[in-house]
Parts: sequence; C-alpha cells; structure tokens
Amino acid sequence: MLRGERKMSNDRMASAYARLKILLESSSDEEKANFLREAIPELIDGYEISGYSRAVRERSFLPRISGAIDIVGTGGDGKNTINVSTAASVVVSAMGHTVVKHGNFGSSNHKGSADFMKYLGYNFNFNEDGLRDRISALNFAFLLAPLHNDSFAKFAAARKIVARKTVFNYLGPITNPADPETVVLGAADTNIQKIYAEFIQAEGKTGYSLHADDGMDEVSPFSGTVLLHVNSNGIRKITIEPEKLLSTSPDEKHIESPDPEKSFAMTVQGLSGKSRATAEFIALNAAPALVAARGYYSLDDAYSKALECILSGAAYAHLRRIVEFA
Repeated sequence: MLRGERKMSNDRMASAYARLKILLESSSDEEKANFLREAIPELIDGYEISGYSRAVRERSFLPRISGAIDIVGTGGDGKNTINVSTAASVVVSAMGHTVVKHGNFGSSNHKGSADFMKYLGYNFNFNEDGLRDRISALNFAFLLAPLHNDSFAKFAAARKIVARKTVFNYLGPITNPADPETVVLGAADTNIQKIYAEFIQAEGKTGYSLHADDGMDEVSPFSGTVLLHVNSNGIRKITIEPEKLLSTSPDEKHIESPDPEKSFAMTVQGLSGKSRATAEFIALNAAPALVAARGYYSLDDAYSKALECILSGAAYAHLRRIVEFA
C-alpha cells in the first residue's frame, strides 16, 4: 500500500471509530438507526469496520490477552452445522495454544456458541481475574458477549427500527474484548470475506478469512473452501480441497441437524472421537488456526495433528476440564 493510500485508509478508520464512539456514548435510537442505514455492509471496507470494531471493543473492561486466538463465523449461511468453530477452539487449546472464544446465544435457532457452552454446563460469570485464571489453567476461556460489552444492547432498538442486516451483524466476530492476535473469521459471502481479510490486515493481526464454495462460513467437507491468508507479507489466496484430507466420505447426517440438542450431542461425539466423520470436520476447522498461530507450516500437517488430538481422547479430556473449572 502506498503512503497516500495508507493515510486515506487510516483516516477512514479514525473517522469510523470517532462516529460510532459518539453514538455509543450519547445518541437517540433514531440517530443510531440513521447510522445503520448509512453504514451499508456491502459498501464499507476493512479499515472502516476496524474503526467500528475498536469503538466497540474499548467499552469492555476485560484486558487484552497476549497471543490469544479466536475462531468465529458470521453465521447466516443457512446451514445447520454443528458448533464446529467452538469445537475447533477446544482442539486448538488442547494442543497448547491460548484461545479466547467470544460468542453469544442464537437469536432464532438457539444453536449459538453460547447455547452449546450452556448445554455443557459452562460457567459464563467471571471477571478479569477469572479470565486470567482460566487462561492460566486451561489455555481457554469463553466470553459471553453481553456480559462484557454493552454496545450491542445499546443498538438493539435501532436494529429493530432498521429491520434488516446491518454492519452490526458483522461486528460480532471481530469485537472480542481480549483482542486476539490470531483470528480465523468465517464469512457467509465473499464480500464479507474480503472485508474481514482487510480488517485483519488493518489491525496488524494474522489469520484467515474464509468462505466455502457451497456457502458455508467454515471449512466445508463437501466442497472447496477459499481462504485469504493474512500476515505481515500481505494477503494470499489459497484453497482447501477436503477430498485430499478426509479419510471418510462426508455425509450431512454427521455434521448437520436443525435440532439444537441433537446438534450439541453430535458436536460432543465429534470431540470425543466417537464419530470419525464429525471429528474430521472439526479437525478441518482447527487446522487454519494452528497454521496461523505458527504451530505448523502446512494445513495438511495441522489437520493431521488436530485429528490425532481428537482421536487420542485429549480434546475431550480438555473439554471436560474446561466445563468443570470452578
């Protein structure tokens, strides 16, 4: 990026940050709604959404966690897949990396990442010390978004007024209060995927934004998945071809269910290694985070090691420790 282009990008970031900061501090619901009408997701770029993200993140009292990883998707892909990003996060954590997962309850289908953690019996209520304790003991913490930031609550009425998808639909995955250094961001369409890649670059983070050819906002076992790999060298496009990695023939029944409880049980079966096909789907989605965190040089190697972690029982044992932590 040329110096002039960088300055214009940074100016857009600063302007976006300042505007949303003011709206969050003091504004009417109609003023917030006008902002949502103007900040059309299809027309913003990664620098603008970075500014919005910073305005939201600074309202949290939680500290930045050095070296943290987050794996998260936008949702909205119309699929009924298991909670694979949460399951993949557990695997990555079990392999020795620090993961701070940020999520919420599902707004309509009750299948959000927080719904899954609640199903397991996870305790969401902890403060800054509790976060540090969990990271120290487990390499893992799950942050329930509404408990650590009021920004989305402040815009709830305005979002109802606008009654369509807004930029806030895409801020959730990039407003983790722990400000992870490495992120894997799943996108439900290629436009948001591009914006997320620009966001990772604007923030000086490393990671991937990804979108599958079949529409999934995660690495799909049924089709190729395009990943935009972002690091200090820029943005590079690569593709995961699942047929070259998976040992089982993928079947929707192993990774999809519209019923929340069945879906959650399938996720646990995958993490425990009882379902090989589900375990392979989880390992596929752990691999990008492992490479981005510089744990492995290739996605193939990372996938194999993630699957080994699951089939050995290590991932499930780690899940039990996470849930049982007082």
